[in-house]
Amino acid sequence: MKVTVVNGSARIKGNSHAIVNALCEGFAEDAEIKSYELSKMTNSGCLGCMSCKGKTERCIIQDDLTPVYEEIHESDVLVLASPVYFGDVSGQAKIFIDRLYHLFAPDFHDGFDPEGGVIEEKMRSYSRLKRGVKFVFVTSQGAAMEDMYADIQGRYPLFFKYLGFDEVYSIRGLGDPIAFPEANRMEDALEQARELGKRLSF
Repeated sequence: MKVTVVNGSARIKGNSHAIVNALCEGFAEDAEIKSYELSKMTNSGCLGCMSCKGKTERCIIQDDLTPVYEEIHESDVLVLASPVYFGDVSGQAKIFIDRLYHLFAPDFHDGFDPEGGVIEEKMRSYSRLKRGVKFVFVTSQGAAMEDMYADIQGRYPLFFKYLGFDEVYSIRGLGDPIAFPEANRMEDALEQARELGKRLSF
């Protein structure tokens, strides 16, 4: 099993990294895991140039993210981890997500119904991604309340499905253990991550 891990947090010892580490602990020993730290990479945001819909099937920008996107096409599992900053994923993670737009084939708009709504299964058929790739979306937030920033879990996993990932899993780390020693649920997230790693290995 080949796993690509993309960390969108600059805090190597932070909560989102801890959850990813727990996930990787659960993977089979022979899993091939390659990790990338977005905070240490030179990258730019999507240009909206639409080159990936005509001139090429890949993002036209050449930077440190280029080999990461190539890795995704060869992977069985993609893991993206991010802290929640100002109610959304980190800036580094958002840049990475935006440029996944290259996974859509040029005619992906045919996946919309006449009113502009998305036909999920039809949309996924316009993905350039090979079938069978799984996506694990990891977030951690300082707030311990489950309803805070819950919209992140509604929005992003849906887009990942549209992009062609066959199975999308979400793990939320709620509450910073230092700030909220009693109210945090980080241990729950760590255990969920370990168990998911084991499940994905079979």
